[in-house]
Amino acid sequence: MRGRTFGILTVMLVLVIVFCIKGTVMSRGKEQDERNNHYYASLEREYREKLRDVLDSRGLQNCGVNIRWVADGAESREYTVFLNHQRLSRMTQEDKTALEDMLSGAEFADDSCSFTYVIG
Repeated sequence: MRGRTFGILTVMLVLVIVFCIKGTVMSRGKEQDERNNHYYASLEREYREKLRDVLDSRGLQNCGVNIRWVADGAESREYTVFLNHQRLSRMTQEDKTALEDMLSGAEFADDSCSFTYVIG
């Protein structure tokens, strides 16, 4: 009976140790994710300000801007920028391409990020 109790206690202690180690590792991963989120949040704020400046310079002060991003497991982000304004819907494709080129100049320089624009 004593050997059985000792075995059960040993297994329980091993399980507690495993869960503690797992919690520590998971916590470190969350801290890294939080740092990355703060890093990208500051870049996105600056990008939104530059984007507004470009749009204002083109006479699109009240343009609706919606930015969505998708992250994959390799810490890269794909941004989709949706722009809505009455004048945008009347632009020719050449004008939209020129605007897109101007907007791409405002993108932040992070090799792991890509941008797509939906103008209309």
